[in-house]
Amino acid sequence: MNQKECTRRVFVLARFVIILVAALGLVGCKSAETSKAEHVQRGEAFLKEKKYQEATIEFRNAIQIDDRLAPAHWGLAQAYEGLQRFAEMMDELKRTIDLDANNLDARVKLGTYYVGANAIRKSDELVAEADRLVKEVLQKDPNHIAGQVLLADVLFAQGKRPEALAALNRAIELDPKRVESVIALAKYYIRTNDIAKAEEIYRRAISVNEASALAHSEYAKFLVQAGRVDQAEAEFRRAVEVEPQNRDARFVLASFYLVNKRLDKAEEAYKALAELDKDKPEGRYILADFYSSVGRYDDAISIYQEIMGKSPDYTRGRYRMAEIMLQRGDARGATEQVDQVLRTNPRDMQALLLRSRIHLQGGDPDGPKKAIEDLKEVLKQEPNSRSGLYFMAEATFRAGRVEQARVFAGDLAKYYPDYLPAKLMQAQINLATKDAVAAVVVTNELMDRLSKEGPTADLSPQMLAELRQKTLTARGVAQLQLGKVKQAREDLTAARDIAPNAPSSYNNLALVALFEKNTDEATALYERSLAIDNANFDALNGLINNVYSRQQRLDQAHARVDQALAARPNSPALHYLKAHVYGFEQNAQGAEGELRRALEIDPNYLAAYFDLAALFVNTKQQDRAIAEYRQIIARRPDDASTYTLIGMLEDSRNNTDAAIENYRKALELDPNSAIAANNLAWAYAVHGKGNLDEAVALAQGVVQRFPEVPGFADTLGWVYYKKGLHDSAVEQLQKVVDKAGDSAGYRFHLGMALAGKGDKAAARRELEQALRLGEKQPSFTDAEEARRTLATL
Repeated sequence: MNQKECTRRVFVLARFVIILVAALGLVGCKSAETSKAEHVQRGEAFLKEKKYQEATIEFRNAIQIDDRLAPAHWGLAQAYEGLQRFAEMMDELKRTIDLDANNLDARVKLGTYYVGANAIRKSDELVAEADRLVKEVLQKDPNHIAGQVLLADVLFAQGKRPEALAALNRAIELDPKRVESVIALAKYYIRTNDIAKAEEIYRRAISVNEASALAHSEYAKFLVQAGRVDQAEAEFRRAVEVEPQNRDARFVLASFYLVNKRLDKAEEAYKALAELDKDKPEGRYILADFYSSVGRYDDAISIYQEIMGKSPDYTRGRYRMAEIMLQRGDARGATEQVDQVLRTNPRDMQALLLRSRIHLQGGDPDGPKKAIEDLKEVLKQEPNSRSGLYFMAEATFRAGRVEQARVFAGDLAKYYPDYLPAKLMQAQINLATKDAVAAVVVTNELMDRLSKEGPTADLSPQMLAELRQKTLTARGVAQLQLGKVKQAREDLTAARDIAPNAPSSYNNLALVALFEKNTDEATALYERSLAIDNANFDALNGLINNVYSRQQRLDQAHARVDQALAARPNSPALHYLKAHVYGFEQNAQGAEGELRRALEIDPNYLAAYFDLAALFVNTKQQDRAIAEYRQIIARRPDDASTYTLIGMLEDSRNNTDAAIENYRKALELDPNSAIAANNLAWAYAVHGKGNLDEAVALAQGVVQRFPEVPGFADTLGWVYYKKGLHDSAVEQLQKVVDKAGDSAGYRFHLGMALAGKGDKAAARRELEQALRLGEKQPSFTDAEEARRTLATL
């Protein structure tokens, strides 16, 4: 081959590569276009079948390819509406409108929701926004019927009733056969309290189209509100007769019977509804959900198993089976169902939510941490996921991160103010902050709401039952904190009856028995819990700490933990409990050995580090205690409380600079850390290490939040004294002494402040009292200064 030929071939090859690359680029572009179109097409098909969860996946897949794809955002908005995830629906409607100037239906839907929101919380801004949207619609299409109906709603909200009525009549004129417009007119008369006219218009809607299931169903709902139940039933049944294939009509009829506790009729109606899709999993699924909602779990599971036998990839069936198994205390069975889904799709949101619930229900102290990891992925996919926010709030709460839980609960209340689980989270946080009265108020309200609630797209029958059980539990625990033992037992027994296979049901009742000093009953209840889960941490912990230790039956405590360890030798929680038994025996070596063993199994088992640190504090080994706390910080660098504990240890050995550094770090992470703020203010005042103005601000902030704590008030008074504000110091310290006058230290501080103010007689009285009290209080170290000051008075 000569050089010229070689060059020519290289040139040809280069041209071929360029053409190939260009072709691949075109193919890639076409593939993306095709792919996103297919996702939208599948999503729209799911919408028609009311498979809203499946539709969201398809539309989100399309949006990942092209975030400006308006049809995908519009479809996602409709899917979220079907799932009753209204905050996310509103976001997607806004995005649709921004991207598509010609989507009038999206504008009407968003405007309609603004008007609906205004009916709940009066807002001129909501009405103005709806007004803007409807004007955009009617400017483009003056004959847009749904737009005319929305215009009527906006005018009504603006107090323009004649104009609203005119707009409704205009909508009917545009299409006299459109039943929806006539129904809107009937609802107008309901709002104006003309009930007779409203009924006349409902009948008119039926006369417009006798074969309209919607007309009969809406009239039936009107009759229900009027208390005419028999007539309502006849209309619900008529709706099914005129449109036998209408799923909505059959579902409303079935729900009517269910709400009215006519379960035989409800079962008949749900079976008829299932027959419409007898060859599809969805049909049988609806019937299984009915059985589940009325507590016929065996029937429900039988149908779900039948569905899974024919359609093993039908994930909704596995979700429901897992929920029932979880409710019945079968965590292993629930886990098997969830794992089946996650093998196919490790990021399946519903499966991750279920696995987080399994972690939270079990007795593993590490369960909340595992749940948090699953929920991080859920919220990564959907930051405003209603269930994700709720369970993340619960998981962080259970992990002891109350402030983080409060943030998630706040987001939940912000986005979903009417979501019932948000109320439960509020009650649980009230309990954690020792506000039992508020917890009772919230749980009473929640129980009233739950008595009227039925399953929804986002609240399955199992979740509703779980919600009732947790609400009763929260109220029962609050009642116990208030000393209302009878009410506590009633609530916790009712919670046990809902979840008879949950170990926590018996552990909670054991607390009531202990409150009544009935140790035998408490023991039996803990044993019942262990019969369900032979290594349940809370039950074993209750037996060891509340029964065996108090009765000095430490041999039995060892035997009980050893029995559990024989079955689960690699459980860090059980070794942690074994350490507690050694602790009761004051066997520091044995306790340390078991805690070390727990950490060998799980180096992230934080409770063991905390106990090791406490062990070393008690044995005057501050260096080793601090080292354990550092291990915690290495694993949880955002834990403000651990920095506070290190600061306190450094304080105890007079390492003031190190103490201040740790208190400051704690406050960086948590500005509401009261102990860190109090101790830092004290260090500034006593050791002159910081700005006294900052010390005043820190101490004032703590006292404002905790005015009843004498130690915090004493710090503020002493800071005032050090700053030379003697009048303020005396006023503050007098309150302290009035509450805790048996403290030599508090008397000394008041005496010094009085001396600084110039009130010698009162100062002498307080300092002499401080010295008398100090003779019996070894912690009082200011005797010499008190004597020196007395000598000057």
